Amino acid sequence: MIRNVRLRAALDNDLDAITGVLSACGFTLAAPADRGRLFHVADLEGQIIGCAYGEQYGTTFAIHTVAVLPDYRGHRLATYLVSALLMRARVNGCRHATVLTNEHPGFFARHGFTLTPADSLVRESQLTVNVLRSFGARSHYMARPLN
Repeated sequence: MIRNVRLRAALDNDLDAITGVLSACGFTLAAPADRGRLFHVADLEGQIIGCAYGEQYGTTFAIHTVAVLPDYRGHRLATYLVSALLMRARVNGCRHATVLTNEHPGFFARHGFTLTPADSLVRESQLTVNVLRSFGARSHYMARPLN
């Protein structure tokens, strides 16, 4: 990990910096939902250099995006950001976590996520098949229990 990096829950005034990190990594911020959205950031002396966010759907937490600026990759920041998000999801009462992307399956597998049929998520949460498909989950997605 990079010296002087602080991982923390995002503050309201971090939104522009988060949007900038996502944009630099080729992502956009999904439209806000009525559900509990959690953001976590990697802060290097006041500069946001990475972020991760997801939303709570009942007792299921869905990770939307994890991004680290290119100059700071290779220091396990994404790993720490995902771990922090999952810990916060557990504290909020979530029992399951999902990844709503088909990108970087090896990275998420290292966090205990496994390939799971999409219809099981529809039964266990408030997500619909159309929401899953909008994230690229056609017949499968990655999930894990939160113990």
